[in-house]
Amino acid sequence: MRNISQLAASLVLLATQANITVNSNATAAADPSSTVSGVREVKLNTNTSQLVEIVGPKQPNYETEVLAPLHAAQAAAAEKARAEAAAAAAQAAKAAKLKAAVRYVAAPAVAVAGSHADWMRAAGIAESEFGYVDYIISHESGWGVTKYNYSGSGAYGIGQALPASKMAPYGADYMTNPVTQLRWATAYAYARFGSWAGAYNHWIAVHSW
Repeated sequence: MRNISQLAASLVLLATQANITVNSNATAAADPSSTVSGVREVKLNTNTSQLVEIVGPKQPNYETEVLAPLHAAQAAAAEKARAEAAAAAAQAAKAAKLKAAVRYVAAPAVAVAGSHADWMRAAGIAESEFGYVDYIISHESGWGVTKYNYSGSGAYGIGQALPASKMAPYGADYMTNPVTQLRWATAYAYARFGSWAGAYNHWIAVHSW
């Protein structure tokens, strides 16, 4: 009778601030995940001398539940940033290498006479790229060595350089020599698109380069 009275009194005092669970096994642990933050849990033990046991809410393990996930996220972000920086550096190095590979080297003047293939060959363009070059040049200028852009933009020559003076580093005869103009066009194609094939794919997509 005394135990029942004690239990009733305890329940009255704690009812407004506790979650009540009944445990028939004195050694069973309360599920800490079931407690609400800031609320105490009351265990009613029916087979022990301690009828009422107040259990506090679980405190998080700061090392494993807070710091460990934070450090893992920081490490992943740092690794991603390093990978992106390495990829950007590799791309920049590749572009610089390609640009240097087609840098103009002074050569004896060549005659303007000859076929388009002769001009491309003299400009150092690989025969595997002739198709790409021919398509772009045919659509840009129709292989017009002294052609100005019809819209009045000032673009000039086989590859429609804008302005024409962009071709000057590739030969003093850039206004009249198709080979000189093709040397500039090759440098432009590699610097901007990575290859003549890349320039061709871009032209197909947007109809300009």
